[in-house]
Amino acid sequence: MLVRVLAAAWLAFAAVVVLGLAGELWLRLERRSAVAASERFRATNVFFANGMELNAGNHSLWQERWQEYLPGAKLDVVIGGERFVVEMSSQGYRTHEFEVPKPPGMVRIICIGGSTTVAGRTNDETYPALLERKLRGLFPGLPLEVLNLGVSSATTDYWHARLPRVFGYEPDVIVQYPGVNDISWRALPHFANAHPGRGRYYQSLLVQRLVPFPVEELDPFLEETFTTLGDTDRACRERGVACLVGSFASPDPAKTRGDFRKHLDYNAEFWFRRFPLHSYASWSRVVQRYNELFVRFVNRYHVPHALVHERLSDPSVFIDVCHLTPEGIDRLADAFLPEVAEQVRETAGYRQWAEARPGGLGGAPHPPE
Repeated sequence: MLVRVLAAAWLAFAAVVVLGLAGELWLRLERRSAVAASERFRATNVFFANGMELNAGNHSLWQERWQEYLPGAKLDVVIGGERFVVEMSSQGYRTHEFEVPKPPGMVRIICIGGSTTVAGRTNDETYPALLERKLRGLFPGLPLEVLNLGVSSATTDYWHARLPRVFGYEPDVIVQYPGVNDISWRALPHFANAHPGRGRYYQSLLVQRLVPFPVEELDPFLEETFTTLGDTDRACRERGVACLVGSFASPDPAKTRGDFRKHLDYNAEFWFRRFPLHSYASWSRVVQRYNELFVRFVNRYHVPHALVHERLSDPSVFIDVCHLTPEGIDRLADAFLPEVAEQVRETAGYRQWAEARPGGLGGAPHPPE
């Protein structure tokens, strides 16, 4: 009887092992399909294929890679029928030249962030440049400018450390669009260091499928970002500078299909490379949790904000899990426009300008709904 029980147990164990290996093999083959789909997408999408140009990450642009751009650097290339022109100002930013000290009466908005801030086919097609154009349309005649200080790969702690420099440019409003870099290069590495065993068994695609990553356990590490954003907001308030922050947009997983969905699965591995997850479903759940914590943070501390993720989720305007086509970049500017316009109306420069108009403040234009 004992022999029969042991034999049955051994056969059951062997069956589980064989099924597990078969499942792992099937998922590995499925991953190869995702890689092939991503390669097809790259071949047909000039913006993803040339993301280093679109997102101002090309090595020729840097004074110190991922830290400081080279003042006056320029990249001008035509690839796949698209022209990418990246020009750095004399201060080392992808923006037009600007005066310091700020001209009297000027309303100055400064946008800080990573590649999703600095990205654009040309300098005039970045979201800060488009936001400037849209704000000037709302407030014709108002001396106003939007500066793009974005640095590809920058995190919230990068910008918090550089606030003295940013304040030196005399902003009235600072707009920050964080998310992906803090998740990938801050929260996930800290989680991996705190839970070294998790990374080992999540190397298995089958384990990931059977035991979904518990995103709520990331909360303490995602909260590090909101602590930094809170410190940034307080520093701005102390200087009399408005600070507006955006939630983070990504493609709606319910609407992604075909090769693009497989491309997202493969692309997610890049952003998860500090902790081995292999699907866009996992990435989407992490971003969703980030945005839930974002909403809780801005409501609790009354931080001016734009819910970008609610306004921008159409997969057709994304080229990967976070970066956008030129149309998507224009929509990103639209997503920020109402709240930034509201902050503009609170500035001293706007009040002086509006009071000088016929009818005073009552005759000044109102921001969009």
